[in-house]
Amino acid sequence: MGMETLEQLFRSRVSAFLGRTGLRPTTFGMKALGDPNLLRQIDRGRSLSLRTADRILAFMDEYDGDSGGARDPPRRHRHRKPSSRARRTRRSRMMTEQPMEQRTNPPTRFLRLPEVQARTGLSRSTIYVRLDQGRFPRPVSLGSRAVGWIESELDEWIRERIEASWGQGRSASHDRTTV
Repeated sequence: MGMETLEQLFRSRVSAFLGRTGLRPTTFGMKALGDPNLLRQIDRGRSLSLRTADRILAFMDEYDGDSGGARDPPRRHRHRKPSSRARRTRRSRMMTEQPMEQRTNPPTRFLRLPEVQARTGLSRSTIYVRLDQGRFPRPVSLGSRAVGWIESELDEWIRERIEASWGQGRSASHDRTTV
C-alpha cells in the first residue's frame, strides 16, 4: 500500500465524517464554512489553504464533541417530493392562513461557533475576548455543554460594525482614496 497524500487523508476523513453523521455535503459545507458548494468545489480541484482545512477539521471535532458520542442515525429513506401542484396548493394555503407580519419575520435561529466565526471573520479567541469586554452579543445556553448565538442579534452587531466603520453614510467610504 502506498502512502496517501495529505489531501487524500483529508478527503477520506471528511467522507468518513459524512457517513458517520449522515450530514449532506451541502449542509456540511454550510455548517463548516458557510459555503454549501464547498465539497463540490474540492472535488473539482479547489485547493484549500491550511487555515481553511484547519477550520473544517475543527468543525468536525467540535461537531463530534457536541454529540457526546451519540450520533443521529443517517437518513435511510428519502421522502418523495410532492408534485409541483401540491407544493403550489400548500404554499397558497400558507399565504392565506398566515397574517402578513408573521410571513415577513424570519424564524429565530441559533448559530453555533463555526458559523459565527465564518460570518464575522473573527477567531474563537477574539470572540470570547470581546464577550468578556461586553463588545459582542452574548450566546444563549442550548444545553449543558452547548451555546448558540441568536442570528438576528449577530446580524445587528454586524450592521453596527459596518455603520461604525463607514460612518452614517455609505457614500463617505466610497469617496476615500486610501483604505
